[in-house]
Amino acid sequence: MLAFLADAVDGVAGHIMVVVVSSGLGWGLAALLTGRAATGRRSAVTGATVLLVAATLVYYLLILVVSRRWSGGYLQDGSSADQYGLRSVAVMTTAWLVVSVVAGPVLGLLGQMSKTMPVPGAALAAGVACGLLASEGWQGITAAPPWRLLVAVVSSDAGYVRGFAAAQLAEVLVPFAVLVWLATVHRLWRVWPILLNAMILTAASGALCWHLLRAAANQLG
Repeated sequence: MLAFLADAVDGVAGHIMVVVVSSGLGWGLAALLTGRAATGRRSAVTGATVLLVAATLVYYLLILVVSRRWSGGYLQDGSSADQYGLRSVAVMTTAWLVVSVVAGPVLGLLGQMSKTMPVPGAALAAGVACGLLASEGWQGITAAPPWRLLVAVVSSDAGYVRGFAAAQLAEVLVPFAVLVWLATVHRLWRVWPILLNAMILTAASGALCWHLLRAAANQLG
């Protein structure tokens, strides 16, 4: 519900709200914390997966029934574009369900492992988890590098650009803050090379996966 409401908020605050409650980072962090709070690995995997799948279905159901932002458009020939809008909703729902089914078990298990494994294993799990959380943000940065945003700030859409830049920054900094928190709570700093290397490598790989997923969704939608 919060993810749905965030879409209606404008300006910088809207961009930040989307990052917090309606993005891969927000939903992934929820799955990670669900796994960390679980009592065992099976419940961690199940709980995180159910959370993401349910959130996806509720979000797109609200778009389909309540906001109906897929409807009301017109094609160049004047005919209704509703069919294409529905197709886009179906494609995005399917894409996010695929992400949920894959990321839910992974993040749930990583959350559990970061709490229960010995220090090296916990550090590896925490680094991989935070790399996954940061990957969408890094993919966004590669798609719209900061130096291009600086040029766009002087345009008429400067307010939008500032909000977009703030959201991108949050998508990169929040996962690092989560890493610092996990490392502090579980005393993982003595193996900091494992933490940082795992996060960097996973973030790079995850950014590529986000790029491929969005390219595929755009092709289908």
